[in-house]
Amino acid sequence: MKHKATKLVYSTDPKIRQQIDSDKKLVKKDQLINLPPEKQSLKISVQTKGRRGKNVTIIQGFKHDPEILAQLARELKQFCGVGGTVKGQDIEIQGDKRKQLAEKLRHKGYHVSGY
Repeated sequence: MKHKATKLVYSTDPKIRQQIDSDKKLVKKDQLINLPPEKQSLKISVQTKGRRGKNVTIIQGFKHDPEILAQLARELKQFCGVGGTVKGQDIEIQGDKRKQLAEKLRHKGYHVSGY
């Protein structure tokens, strides 16, 4: 049986509210794009603004769901031996690691520019 999303936006009935929330989660899961690395073009840049003069390497352009992106960020942080985080669809790595990250991402099949 196919699950039909409701058009109801708000209700005080707890059962209907639960159904609306589950429908929103289903729609979000369906909207996730997971492209293979060969079809993704990434941009690597360094930013210091708003970081008290410290360098942060930012990798933009990922088209992955959050779990895959978190796993990739963990792998890149371990490769560089530094910390970092995932913000939205971007990965931030501490320090100026553009060349190292470009090599690693190219090895994984991504198209990299901007370093």
